[in-house]
Amino acid sequence: MDLLGVALVIGVSISLGFHLTVREGIPIGYFSTFGAAGSMMVTRLVTKRNNIGNLIGLLTAVNAAFVDYYLGNEAAFLTYPISFLGAGVSYLYWKRKKDRVPRKIDYVYFINILMAFALGISLNYIGFSDFLSAPIGDKMSKFTVTAIITGITYSGILNTPRMYADSWASWQAYNMLKLYQNILFGNIAYVAKYAFYMVNATLAWIVWHRVRKGEDYSAS
Repeated sequence: MDLLGVALVIGVSISLGFHLTVREGIPIGYFSTFGAAGSMMVTRLVTKRNNIGNLIGLLTAVNAAFVDYYLGNEAAFLTYPISFLGAGVSYLYWKRKKDRVPRKIDYVYFINILMAFALGISLNYIGFSDFLSAPIGDKMSKFTVTAIITGITYSGILNTPRMYADSWASWQAYNMLKLYQNILFGNIAYVAKYAFYMVNATLAWIVWHRVRKGEDYSAS
């Protein structure tokens, strides 16, 4: 699965020439392609409850913010710092939790989701309205999709440190919307990445629930 994910992103991007994409003199295609490959490894490691994935996630969050901004996500530098902080908190929390057994959902899970959407909508509105100085206007479709995606993303980020098995359901919804968003932005590398993520999230949901129930199962 690990090798398949990396090979998929790099192979599709190179075969379609996306790696040669340049925006404003910046070779954004290379950043996007290799950043997507790195994100693949982060997701696979987190699926296996390997804390190195959260550590690498700090770097991929920076790269993703850079790529998304130059491909049209005007709120990227407001929203991605939360992803960066989330990866850091997860790393520190998981480091203390040696057994790393996923848990069932509780009231904190839903409180985190409410906080996530409030934060995601607010930050995207500020970003797409040029810090509240202009109407969103014809950017409304991108704002709407991006705000919803950010809310779902933050739901996963806020719930990852506590290792809820059902947080993978949030990530699956996120994957489907990110697939659509990156079709809009024309990011071929990320389209391939999120198509793979949809398969991985299903696997991860099954694995984490089996581990939570005490079954001897591992993500291969």
